[in-house]
Amino acid sequence: MSIDSEVSTAVGVAHPLDPLSAAEISRAVAILKDGPAAADSFRFISVELREPAKELLRAGGDITREADAVLVNRAEGRSYEAIVDLDAGSVDTWTQLAAGIQPPFMLDEFFECEEACRKDPTVIAALAKHGITNIDLVCFEPWSVGYFGEDVNGPRLMRALVFVRDEPDDSPYAHPIENFIVFYDLSAGVVVKVEDAEVIPVPRARGNYLPKYVGPARTDLKPISITQPEGPSFKVTGNHVQWANWTFRVGFTPREGLVLHQLRYQDKGVERPVLNRASLSE
Repeated sequence: MSIDSEVSTAVGVAHPLDPLSAAEISRAVAILKDGPAAADSFRFISVELREPAKELLRAGGDITREADAVLVNRAEGRSYEAIVDLDAGSVDTWTQLAAGIQPPFMLDEFFECEEACRKDPTVIAALAKHGITNIDLVCFEPWSVGYFGEDVNGPRLMRALVFVRDEPDDSPYAHPIENFIVFYDLSAGVVVKVEDAEVIPVPRARGNYLPKYVGPARTDLKPISITQPEGPSFKVTGNHVQWANWTFRVGFTPREGLVLHQLRYQDKGVERPVLNRASLSE
């Protein structure tokens, strides 16, 4: 008997291994905001399915739907992990991580850092020493600072590399401003340091690939056509995929990317388990 039938999963009903739906993510966030993450200074880094153990899936019966959440309280520079019971509407565990442990950056934090760097008087003055006065053409690219001790006491720091364009559509990566790095504290919302070492001339060579720079696309290639007149050889039902003798479930996590579950092979009528779980990062 397959695991799918053991947990009585019908078509159209979420399987225990399916990623959280948008509604489930919203519910997990609401439960945490009604509890330990009520302060406005909390930011949600990730909310994902807490995958049920292999033994629970094999045992069958009802399986509690749970979410793993990672948060950061920017007011105190501390990070937290939580397990949320979506069925009961409760927070099962709430763990404060050690000082200095920082979860991944969020997309809006990248935008925040870039905008703050662009407006900071110290940054503007330092760039002017390099002869760069049009801030609209400057590109700040934030990264993690790594671990060199700067964030050991809790600051959530970003380290912005700096590039400059010759014009709005120019590729900034051809023009790095070497030895120029901006450190931004997300917890305090301020630029805390500008590293401006030996001035190195900004490279002037361009690296643009837009048609207006390199000309129109080539026209000497013959067309290629890929068709399946009888339809595809695979079948997708929700997150479950059947292809030839193979079956598996597709999932995703913020850190690992693609994850395959319960990969099996039909061998002369016998369903053979091959992999219980495999992620793209593996």
